[in-house]
Amino acid sequence: MDRLDEISLSRIASILDKQSIIRTNNNSCWERILSNAGQSELYNRFRSSLNPYIYNGSWQNANNGFDEFYSAIKSILKIVYANGENTEEFILLISSLIEEIDIQDIFEGDIENILPRRYYTLSEFLEEKADEACLDFIKEKSKPDFQVLINNLNVLNFDVTYSKGKLKLLPFTQESNKIPRNSSLLVDWLSDNYSSIGEMYQEAIENYIKGESVSCISNCRNIITGLFSHFKEDGNKSWVKGLQKLSTDTNIENITVPNNIMQGSANKNIPFETDNEFKYPRFKLIYHLYSLTSDLGPHITEAPKIGGALFPERTSLNDALLCLRMTEDVLIWVKERLKNYQ
Repeated sequence: MDRLDEISLSRIASILDKQSIIRTNNNSCWERILSNAGQSELYNRFRSSLNPYIYNGSWQNANNGFDEFYSAIKSILKIVYANGENTEEFILLISSLIEEIDIQDIFEGDIENILPRRYYTLSEFLEEKADEACLDFIKEKSKPDFQVLINNLNVLNFDVTYSKGKLKLLPFTQESNKIPRNSSLLVDWLSDNYSSIGEMYQEAIENYIKGESVSCISNCRNIITGLFSHFKEDGNKSWVKGLQKLSTDTNIENITVPNNIMQGSANKNIPFETDNEFKYPRFKLIYHLYSLTSDLGPHITEAPKIGGALFPERTSLNDALLCLRMTEDVLIWVKERLKNYQ
């Protein structure tokens, strides 16, 4: 199976091939995008598949080579991405691509039908509203193709923001303690050591890309419980025993019942001489992530009932991204922890 980042590159190329987000109406479109990113050599190499027209003197004719547009864009993205090792040039390319997008083209149908009533044009709305409100509107009302584009950029550690009338690329934090946040590297590590967890992680990303927030968060919960279950001793039922084994919190090895940490009774019989007690911060952080992914994932329908009505949580794709990123950070932490684990 292809790497997750390679799949996202292919899906981005597929969206661009639809000509719904960036319309290739003339031969200068991709020359401009690539040249602005410092990739004019790639334009010259693939121009026969990037230009919609050929000319015979003053006569304009359709370019049959334009049928290979998807393959050309996919190749360009893969060349510049270079398996995640060419970050600076890839950022320049995706930035140039995003800046080429006409905001009008990311909405379907008649824009007046989705604008608040007091606005007649999109430009009027965008000029009056703050950038953050504009971005919220764009992400909520944009066409599915644009949302799929953003979801796949998220997999590659990018997001899209809005500033001063333009869409802009926003790179996520690329490293944690100088360790690359690369989903494909995590998949490789998990597949080699914990194959079922690797499959669950890939499924979480797939669900995120498809916009299935609850399913993605449920996957994250299962990743946490499944991974730490590998480190509990024979006969132990709870995954938290595995978390206890990996945690480097002071005194945690002396706790008989790790659930007492969350209940606040783990220090009950310790004769402290001051008000300071053992905090077990790493254990608590990961357990709180488990609680978050449980409440917004598989337990989302278990809502409080007041006056005969249920009050459930409303899970968003932004919640899913939060849970996915935090779960990835835990995976990175475990991967590094195991280098010194005996």
